[in-house]
Amino acid sequence: MYIINYFVNFLVGCSSNPSSDTITDNNTTKDVPIIKNLGSDMITHHHLYDDMDGGNHDYSDKTLVIDTSIDVSRISRGDVVYFDNEDGEKDISRVIALPGEKVKVTKGQIYINDKKLDSFYGTAHRVGLDKENYFEKMDNEGNQYDKKSMMEVFETDMNEITLSEDEYYLIDDDWLQGKMMVLKENDYIGKVVGYTK
Repeated sequence: MYIINYFVNFLVGCSSNPSSDTITDNNTTKDVPIIKNLGSDMITHHHLYDDMDGGNHDYSDKTLVIDTSIDVSRISRGDVVYFDNEDGEKDISRVIALPGEKVKVTKGQIYINDKKLDSFYGTAHRVGLDKENYFEKMDNEGNQYDKKSMMEVFETDMNEITLSEDEYYLIDDDWLQGKMMVLKENDYIGKVVGYTK
């Protein structure tokens, strides 16, 4: 009897705690604030592509404000950053994983150090909608679309990678139009803090 009770207590004590199996970002919101007064370290960028569309054309075709005084070491998960991409062009994307972390994607869900990323940007999205809501909306509106290809987007898999101490992992908000990439510290220019009217 003692052995059985000990075994049951051991299993209960080792059961997974949901809070320890997730990384939650309660600080990042979908809102993109309007910046009325630009500081001396702020620059602007007109982003013409919809790879960061969270449903309201949040970053596309707007003049974005980038604060170049924010050092890369102060960047947090969820921040949208401005950088030089591999083609030498200026680009933006959202920080998903930080230096030294492990990141992978399983069936459209992002995992950081084997913990589920619980945030609006933690799963595959198309124009701000998750898989269930996207297909429901498209079908209810009678839209013609390639359902098989879209299912592949929502079921995206990416093998785990470990970031070095000078790397960040970025994923655009719209997984169909966007990119997934490693950003080196040297390519970072600044943080997107909002847009101008």
